[in-house]
Amino acid sequence: MKTVEYIFAPYCNIYGEFYNMEYLKKSNDEINIIKSSHKDEPYFVSNHVDMIYLGCMTEEKQEKAIQLLMPYRDRIKELIEDGAVFLVTGNSIEMFGKYILDGDRRIPALDIFDFYSERQMNNRHNSLFVGEFKGMKLLGHKSQYSMAYGNFEKPFMNLDRGYGMNTDTKKEGIWYKNFYGTYSLGPFLVLNPYFTKYILRELGLNDDLKFEKEIIEAYEYRLADFLDRVNY
Repeated sequence: MKTVEYIFAPYCNIYGEFYNMEYLKKSNDEINIIKSSHKDEPYFVSNHVDMIYLGCMTEEKQEKAIQLLMPYRDRIKELIEDGAVFLVTGNSIEMFGKYILDGDRRIPALDIFDFYSERQMNNRHNSLFVGEFKGMKLLGHKSQYSMAYGNFEKPFMNLDRGYGMNTDTKKEGIWYKNFYGTYSLGPFLVLNPYFTKYILRELGLNDDLKFEKEIIEAYEYRLADFLDRVNY
C-alpha cells in the first residue's frame, strides 16, 4: 500500500484539484489517500508518505499555508531529498520559492528552491500551454495573478506553446528528483494520462489507468485542439 497525502485538502480545490487524487485512487486500489486539514498537523510530519499533493488556493490561504508549513520545512526538504513524489500545482508552487512580492510586502516562503514570485492583483493572466517532459507532451491551463522569476535551470517542462513561469520564458515549473511543480490548474493528472502512468510507476505501482482508452482518446483530442489554438 502506498500513502499519498493531500495537504490542506479543504483549501486546495478551487479548480477541481480534488480529482487529481480521486483519479489516482480509482486507477490503483493500492493507494491510500490521506486528506489533511489546515487545522491539524500534516500527516507527513510523523509518518511515512510516498507522495504529497498540494493544489491551488486563494492568495490569503496561500499565505496561511506557508505559515502552517514553515515549522516543517526541514522535514519537507528531507522528504524531497529522499525521493518522495511531490506534485504541486497552481500557485502552491510559489510556496516553495524564496519569497512572494505583493506590492510593498515581501512574504517569506519555504525557501526550498531558488526563485521568487511577484503578484499583480489587478492583472490576471489566463492561458493554455503544451510542454514536454521526458518525451511526453503535457497540457496545462493557467489563471493566475502572479509570475515567478529565477534561472529555472531544471524546469518541469520546456514549452512548445504558451508561457512558462513568466511571459519571457518557455521554461515551466520546477523539477528536482521526484518533485514536480507547475502553475497548471485543476485536475492535471486527468488532463495528462501519460504523466499519471509515469507517477504510478514512480510509486512502484502498476500503471494501468481507470478508463484508460477513453482518457487517452480525450487527451489526444485536447492536444490537437491546444496545438491548433495556442500560437504564442
